[in-house]
Amino acid sequence: MYWLLLFLGVVAVWLLVLALLAKKIWNRIKALTRELVAAQSKLEAAQSPTGSGQIREDLRVRA
Repeated sequence: MYWLLLFLGVVAVWLLVLALLAKKIWNRIKALTRELVAAQSKLEAAQSPTGSGQIREDLRVRA
């Protein structure tokens, strides 16, 4: 009986660890997606003929 309780305890701890890792990975994916969308919108604004001159100036300064 004690072995079963020990086994269930170990399984519960592993499930908790896996859930925490999944949450951490999910948060990183969301942050990377936000950065990608922001970079893509900046790129589109810089490439458009009516895009903001400020963004094009920033790109020239960095280059």
